[in-house]
Amino acid sequence: MPTTLPKPTLSLSPVEGLEFFPDVHRYRYQGEWVSHSITTVVNDKTPEQMARIMSTRSEWEPRGNYVHNALERFLTFADPGDPGDYGAWIHPMVGHPMWRKYSAVACEHRMVDARHSIAGSFDALLQNTETGELVLADLKTQSSEHSKPRDISKQLGGYLSLMDQCHRNVGTKVTKCIGIWAKPGKTTITTFEPEDCLENYLAARHTFLSQQPEW
Repeated sequence: MPTTLPKPTLSLSPVEGLEFFPDVHRYRYQGEWVSHSITTVVNDKTPEQMARIMSTRSEWEPRGNYVHNALERFLTFADPGDPGDYGAWIHPMVGHPMWRKYSAVACEHRMVDARHSIAGSFDALLQNTETGELVLADLKTQSSEHSKPRDISKQLGGYLSLMDQCHRNVGTKVTKCIGIWAKPGKTTITTFEPEDCLENYLAARHTFLSQQPEW
């Protein structure tokens, strides 16, 4: 694990007027509650599938929150902090060789689509400190080293869409999107093309909004 991380050459300012309330997992923009989140817009699971997922929430939610916090600390301070009960996930994640050349421009960055009342926060925007390449990253935790990655292109595309509206001069320069899959004893990376991610998200957004009440 590096004791220091390379420094990015750019930064993102917070979106003025945008607040997040973790207790209810909702956003407020310029004093008004935002109606939807990226996670809600791209969710295509059936009620039955959601019920099965929520039945194990007590297992995956604490793990996900802890590992996400560890990655944010690591990318911000080069120190993930106490791994607690999740060292099997955290140690391989922060020891991944990608951190030899990638640093964080921003972590847990909140953005909003005011027109459609959608908000969300990406896990990390990374910069290759050798080439300047920008990479949008989303972290997922999984319970087994044998778990398979899934297609998260719609979610990544949602963050690209928000970035295009809140930080257009930066968002248009993202050349790669990745999923960081933290598993016990192993971390793997999957890659997605930004154009495909954005196209998939816009299709999902159209479907989602068409199903919402008009008033």
